[in-house]
Amino acid sequence: MLVSVQNIRKSFAVGDSWFKKSRHEVLKGVSFELFEGECLGLLGESGSGKSTLGKVILGIENPDSGEVVFADAISDLPSHEKMSVVFQDYTSSVNPRLRVEEIISEPLLRTQLTHAEKKQKVNELLVEVGLSESMKTRFPHQLSGGQLQRVCIARAIAPSPKFILLDEAVSSLDVSVQAQVLDLLANLKQRFGLSYLFITHDITVAAYLCNRILIFQDGKVVEQVDDLNNLAHATNNYAKQLLSAAHFLERAFTEPAA
Repeated sequence: MLVSVQNIRKSFAVGDSWFKKSRHEVLKGVSFELFEGECLGLLGESGSGKSTLGKVILGIENPDSGEVVFADAISDLPSHEKMSVVFQDYTSSVNPRLRVEEIISEPLLRTQLTHAEKKQKVNELLVEVGLSESMKTRFPHQLSGGQLQRVCIARAIAPSPKFILLDEAVSSLDVSVQAQVLDLLANLKQRFGLSYLFITHDITVAAYLCNRILIFQDGKVVEQVDDLNNLAHATNNYAKQLLSAAHFLERAFTEPAA
C-alpha cells in the first residue's frame, strides 16, 4: 500500500445569510487504497466530488474527518517530493510569463542541484516527455495544447515523486493527442515506477490507462472494478449508465493497461 484514504468526509457552507448557514456534504466517507506501481482510476461525472477528494489528498483542502496516510515508501520524503499533480487546465497551471525551462525547473528550486545540473535535468526531462530541447526557450502561448501538457508532465516528474495525481489530465486535449499523452504516461509509469491516481469522467480513457477503477457518485465510491475485463459487467446502475453513454466497446481505447 502506498496511499490509504480513510473515511474522508468534507462539507462546505452554503446559504446567503451569515448567521444561518447550512453545510453541503461533498465527500461522504470515502475510503480506498492505492498500491505501489499501479494506476487507480477515479471515475465520475462533474460535480461528484472527485476533484475535491483530489485536493484533500494533495493537502489543498482539509477534511472534516478521516485521514490520508502515506506508506513508508514516501513518508520519509520531504512533503513536496511525496507527490506531484497534473491538472486538466494546462494553460492556467503554468505562469504565462515563464519560459518552458523555468516552468519545468520550478520543483528543482528546492533541491541542492547546481545551476548547471538543473539545466541538464530540464534537458533530460524534455526528452523524457517527447519534446525537443530547443523548446525550453519558448513561452506557453508558443506551444500547442499537447506540448504544454507534456511540459506540465515534465514538471510533475522533475522532483522524482512516487505518486502523481492526474486530475482530468487529458480531457482538454483532442482525441488523437489524448492517446499520445496516455501512452506517454504509461511509459513514464513503467520507467520510473510511478503510481497514479487518475481522476476522469471518461470511462474509455480510464480503461486504457488504469489497472483498477473506482466508480464515484455523489461523494461516495459506489463500485470498485479490480479486473477491467469485467468492466462491462458492472452491477451498479450508475456504472452501467456510464458504460452505455461512452459506447465503451465501440470506442478507440479498448485495451486495459498491462
